[in-house]
Amino acid sequence: MTRPPVNDLSPQDVKFEDEHLKKIFLEHLNSIYCGKQHLINFFEEIKGLATLQFLKNAIQECTNDAAEQLQHLDGIFNSISEDQSKISVLGMKAMTLEAYISAIKAGKTPMERDVFIVFYLQLIEGIEVTYFKVLKNLARAIGYSNTFLDKPFNQAVEDRIMFESIYKEYISEPAP
Repeated sequence: MTRPPVNDLSPQDVKFEDEHLKKIFLEHLNSIYCGKQHLINFFEEIKGLATLQFLKNAIQECTNDAAEQLQHLDGIFNSISEDQSKISVLGMKAMTLEAYISAIKAGKTPMERDVFIVFYLQLIEGIEVTYFKVLKNLARAIGYSNTFLDKPFNQAVEDRIMFESIYKEYISEPAP
């Protein structure tokens, strides 16, 4: 019997070998690791542009969380007997550059700048949440415990919620 063309297959029909899933998992793990390294530097720069101390403190908390997540990711690499390798995170770098340029664009008031900073921080945290969800699913698919990703995933979710609530405070109408 002839197999159907690949483009006629449904996602359930596609089967990956464990070695391919492990390769995908490792690539995603490297991406989030290198992305976190880049974000720590970005957070330090963007914190200097923020106006309110409250926002600066939130960005510092996010920086601390990212550093803690890197340590946790180091532990994951050790537990699966793999080495972290440097890879390009061009998409993350482009987004943070866009955020930086938007924040420093001439003519913005300090509060407008803060709103742009918080907007981009929400986007970044949303990407991190997605990465950790994908890693958890891949880990489960290849037989790794995915609970080792719970802590960094939960931190990313908490940071996203924190920036979302800060954003809402900035754009809410003042009480009469």
